[in-house]
Amino acid sequence: MKLSLLLLSLTLSVASFAQSKFLPVLKTGTKMEYMANVNGQEIPLGISIDSLQPGYLKIGWYVEGYGQGSWIMNKKSLQSATGGLGENPQPGVDEVVPDDKAQFVLSKDQWTALMKDKKVKHNGVEYNLAAPAAGSEFKLGDKIVDAVYLQTADKAGQIWVLNNPETPLLLKVVGNANGPDLTALSIQ
Repeated sequence: MKLSLLLLSLTLSVASFAQSKFLPVLKTGTKMEYMANVNGQEIPLGISIDSLQPGYLKIGWYVEGYGQGSWIMNKKSLQSATGGLGENPQPGVDEVVPDDKAQFVLSKDQWTALMKDKKVKHNGVEYNLAAPAAGSEFKLGDKIVDAVYLQTADKAGQIWVLNNPETPLLLKVVGNANGPDLTALSIQ
């Protein structure tokens, strides 16, 4: 009887731990705070999902003292983009992202390749699906986020992506070959 209770307790503990990952819901109106590291300078970056529809995503951005604007991604970009924009955004502009680029998300084709082949090319760099090192799971506050972890063969490039096939949001980018490193601080 004691052994049965011990096994039940252990099973519940493991199940509780496995279910403790947090999967934020992304929808129109979701607001996020990021820290962008641009050439060693940390810059707070506000992001909002201004519109999320099948085949259309509009992400607003805000940097205090610099300005605000948005990126608009259409169906082709969301389906088959192979990387993100690397240059600084222009204040006051609703920028339509080119078809081969997407901002803050992987394209559906990239996600499919990642799930099928366990690797993906992003901005011309190959990333492999891997388990994060112990203690380096992506967290928002004290909650471990349900994220997939990608790294380059030399482990210099790392990306944490929200485990959401509909909107695979980039949560953290380290060693970015095409722009600033990014870290999500909050999603609400």
